[in-house]
Formats: sequence, C-alpha cells, structure tokens
Amino acid sequence: MDKIITFKNLFICVVLLIMFLFLKDDGIIDYRVLLNNKNELLSKINKKSNELYDLKQENVLLEKDNQHIEKIAREKYFFLFPNETIINF
Repeated sequence: MDKIITFKNLFICVVLLIMFLFLKDDGIIDYRVLLNNKNELLSKINKKSNELYDLKQENVLLEKDNQHIEKIAREKYFFLFPNETIINF
C-alpha cells in the first residue's frame, strides 16, 4: 500500500509539472514561440542593417565618385554625350 501511495503522488506530481510547463501562459510552448519571434526579428534587423550599409556606400559613391555618377546616369537613365550613339549587340 505504501508503494501505491508514492506512485500516485509521483504521478500527480508529474501531471502537475507537465501542466505547469506546457499549459501555463509562460510555459515552454510560449517560450519557444517567443524565441522564434525573437530570432525572426533579429534576422530582419540584420537584413535591414545590411541594406542600410549598402545604401550608405552608394550614397558616398554618388557624392564623390564622378565615374559612378556617369555609370548610373548611362545605365539607369540612358544619358548620352553629344554626338554619341548606342550600338546594341
């Protein structure tokens, strides 16, 4: 009889522990969801930081490098020098 009571107590403790860890608002399931959200936000932050760095580099080039300005003007806006023709192959 003594073993049955301890088995019941152990079973009750395990059930309560499972309920505490998984069914509570701040249990393991919610922790995993929040951890995934955090990782997604960190990856978005890193991606946006890289984009910002690239834009800053492009801005520096457009402010100081005349060859880069000419390249962008020719490629994006099809600017030409006087008496210049474009030959497509």
